[in-house]
Amino acid sequence: MKALYRFITSMPFMAFLLMVLAFAMATATFLESSQGTQAAKAMIYNSHWFELLWGLLAFNLINNIFKYRLFSVRRFTLGLFHISFLAMMAGALLTRYIGFEGTMHIREEQSSDVMVSSDGYFYAEYEGDKKEERVLFSEINHRQFTAGFDTNGQTVKVKSVGFIAGAERKAIPSANGVPVIDFVCSSPENSGMQSLYLFSGDSKTISGLTIGFDSGPVHDILFIADNGQIYMTTSGPVTESSMTGQGGNVYSSGDTVKLKTMSLYSLNDFRFLVRNYIPSATFSAVKSVAGTYEDAVIVQIKENDRVQTVPVFGSSGAISDTLQVPLGNRSLKLAYGSKYLQLPFSLHLKKFIVERYPGSDSPSSFTSEVVLVDDKDNIRRDVSIFMNNTLRYKKYKFFQSSYDRDERGTILSVSYDFWGTLVTYFGYTLLILGIILSLFNRNSYFRILARRLKNYQVKGALVLLLCVFIMPGELSARTSGNIPPVDNEVVKKFSELWVQGADGRIEPMSTLAGEIVRKLSRKSSLSGKSPEEAVLSMTVYPELWRSIPFVRVSNKSLATQLGISGKHIALQELFDEKGNYIIAGDVRTAYSKNPALRNRVDKELIYLDERVSICFMVFRGSIFRLFPRKENDKMWYSPGSEAEDYDGGDSIFIKGALSMLANSITGQDRNKAINIIETISEFQNKHGDSLLLSQSKKRAEILYNKTNPFERIFPYYMLFGFMLLFILFVNIFRLKQLPGIIKNAFLIVIFLVFVIHTAGLILRWYISGHAPWSNGYESMVYVAWAAMLAGLLLGKKYPMVVGTASFLSGIALFVAHLNWMNPEITNLVPVLKSYWLTIHVSVITSSYGFIGLSAFLGVLVLILVIVRRPSNESKVNVIMGQLTTINEMSAIAGLYFLTIGTFFGAVWANESWGRYWGWDPKETWSLITILIYSFIVHMRLIPRLRGTVNYNIASVLGFGSVLMTYFGVNYYLTGLHSYGQGSAGKVSPLLPVLFAILAGIMIWAYYRDSEYEMKRKDSKGWS
Repeated sequence: MKALYRFITSMPFMAFLLMVLAFAMATATFLESSQGTQAAKAMIYNSHWFELLWGLLAFNLINNIFKYRLFSVRRFTLGLFHISFLAMMAGALLTRYIGFEGTMHIREEQSSDVMVSSDGYFYAEYEGDKKEERVLFSEINHRQFTAGFDTNGQTVKVKSVGFIAGAERKAIPSANGVPVIDFVCSSPENSGMQSLYLFSGDSKTISGLTIGFDSGPVHDILFIADNGQIYMTTSGPVTESSMTGQGGNVYSSGDTVKLKTMSLYSLNDFRFLVRNYIPSATFSAVKSVAGTYEDAVIVQIKENDRVQTVPVFGSSGAISDTLQVPLGNRSLKLAYGSKYLQLPFSLHLKKFIVERYPGSDSPSSFTSEVVLVDDKDNIRRDVSIFMNNTLRYKKYKFFQSSYDRDERGTILSVSYDFWGTLVTYFGYTLLILGIILSLFNRNSYFRILARRLKNYQVKGALVLLLCVFIMPGELSARTSGNIPPVDNEVVKKFSELWVQGADGRIEPMSTLAGEIVRKLSRKSSLSGKSPEEAVLSMTVYPELWRSIPFVRVSNKSLATQLGISGKHIALQELFDEKGNYIIAGDVRTAYSKNPALRNRVDKELIYLDERVSICFMVFRGSIFRLFPRKENDKMWYSPGSEAEDYDGGDSIFIKGALSMLANSITGQDRNKAINIIETISEFQNKHGDSLLLSQSKKRAEILYNKTNPFERIFPYYMLFGFMLLFILFVNIFRLKQLPGIIKNAFLIVIFLVFVIHTAGLILRWYISGHAPWSNGYESMVYVAWAAMLAGLLLGKKYPMVVGTASFLSGIALFVAHLNWMNPEITNLVPVLKSYWLTIHVSVITSSYGFIGLSAFLGVLVLILVIVRRPSNESKVNVIMGQLTTINEMSAIAGLYFLTIGTFFGAVWANESWGRYWGWDPKETWSLITILIYSFIVHMRLIPRLRGTVNYNIASVLGFGSVLMTYFGVNYYLTGLHSYGQGSAGKVSPLLPVLFAILAGIMIWAYYRDSEYEMKRKDSKGWS
């Protein structure tokens, strides 16, 4: 037993547990992507063996807290940090076994005192004997329910033997069945048409209406079968009409109506039609091609010696109907789905309010105005529930989740997890306190590394600085040739006009022009013209632009098919002599395919068709929404529109403004063109003043568009970073002192680039009104900034660290400007409007910069191991020691930021929708990365794993989890964190080559270090 105890509490076993947990969670994310969330929870997250692993890790951690005396005064801050994880595990345990959550749906002027559980249950009842179990069904884990009934000598056994996700019902005529009605319905609060079956004795509640079939008299709609015919009675007047909406009869409440199949009936806003009536049918479940929100559990029923199989339809998160299976003269009741949970109070919805961005359908915010009613405690209180503003009462929390399509009903998330949340938040507090105090505790390992770094004597040297600023050139498809230039002052005035973008954002024309040019050509200019001049010129000289190849075709196969050798095509090449659109048929075929079945040519055809449409919108001017409406929530008018809001001169001006502007430009009348633009500006200020941003924000946004700071600086980051590293490596072999002026020159130039980077971030923040890390592009720019900041903080005395950080930042910015990253400034969706989110993303993204620096330093150290020779051994070993120390500090700082950022994200999630941890792939991979880097920073405590080369190899390999957390989850896996503003492109063929090079470096360095250590022990020379 002592041997087992020593093994379970040892550091190697701790490392083993960290890796096993990381592997298990990584497997779960891929399982979720392929098989669904239920499968991942059933097989891994909610399994007992997964809980056991965490329990063993907690036991190991408790032992090591005592073993390493982390409760002593010298190490108390480290003790706080490690104890915090125990508190978080305890909180998670309470949440799992005590807490619960669900949803509450309320229509306006109605009340509710029940919630629908988020957990799914399977229910069976026979002769009053009820069996119920909480279940997690999936197609690979369907054996979740088994029950037996023994009543009056009759034995009935029930067990689940299959599961179909996204199932649909199929009624099959059978002599042993029951009467079935197949009908479809629609209502304002439900999107689209619902297809439903009703069998004899069944009753459903849909959109607040009770609908039954031979199931009693009290229903809003009651279907009755009589002699092979279907009749209906309703609680209110019902209208009958044909599918085309013509003709129609009106029946009064209580009338018995003979139903006609394929006739449309309307009861208030509820519409339905009966497609078919089957006098006797049974149900089977089949996989739905289109996908449904309903699943099917395949249940085997054994009654004595008789066996039958039936599908039970339902899903987690929704109340399902009870299926009655006849067993002789008795019946077995089965149901799968969520259940109602009674609350000790009720909520009454007075009003549901949706606020939108001006002129857009995109919601800016939505609010439920409710009345909290608790008759027991005589409480009646008005409450507003909106995103990031919750209602807390009697340990229940209510969050704004969604709403009905007609915007007259709300869906609230409900959470009951007071104790789990309290203990978990206590753990978060200890974590942050422990980390902050550890940075100041002179006995912490981080401070020990800092002192070690001071003791190193810098022997490396830089020899020469070649500082050549090469401004990144603007790419263009081909020269504009015979297209006349537009006067600079006219272009400047045009760029300053306000315009409404596609998402409803009010922005300068300069911004929209840049977006159009990028969309059309994937470039930052067209034919040597600025975006503003190019777009204005296209409206003035559309026929000339038709002959210029500027429309992007990214797919080589499609380019070959279209007969072009480059990546751009002229519009006229897409139309034949008769003006027919030559790709029209291919585009229709591509659109008709299921999105999942479209190949790369299909997708590129759709993109090309969108670009062609945009070109014609620019030619006509319909893309420029320049004229505000009188109602702020309406989309602005484009030039040429029939302006219904205005009459007289204003209406005429809106209709002809752009053509007048074009005529003045073609007529070389500069003053008239400027006057027309200024008149448009005056119209905007007069009718849209309440929507317009300040002039300072307009100037800032135009400046940002013109300078394009992030795209301009990444060549400098890469150039100076590479030059610095190259010179340092050459200098290792030269063994010469570095002139201070050369080192300082490099540091100053890189710092100035960093200042521009910082100014660009501040400018983007000011323009957008929110922190600049809300999408893939912004977060990548921020990662680059954080990496450079880490390099400057940790390596101000070590040029190799600064050079590494500079090169890394350049690569990050380069990636940010690849085609599949979208640099547009956009409005925020409501859930992202949270200060917790701002803190979460800023902290966690900063960690990527520190961890990325750690990985790059690891590569440098491994290269130094490879180039180490007897002639440079002493110098190389010193530099390796410096870089490894900085590597460890960077990894620890990155781990601190990553841990704090991850759990700040948990706080944001809890405050936004009531769940601090939901095993979403993004948060799961963040936890995986925390575990991996916890393993890496503790390698020094495991004799067989410690060592310079081992650590640096681990720091390189560990960065793979960060790449997966950032790119893999955001662009490839399912989950809540996929960036809506970008989509993954194909994997570059250079990536496998890069990975092969890194693998070669690691293997070669490991071999060279082993050879070095062996020969050093033998006190022999080596080469």
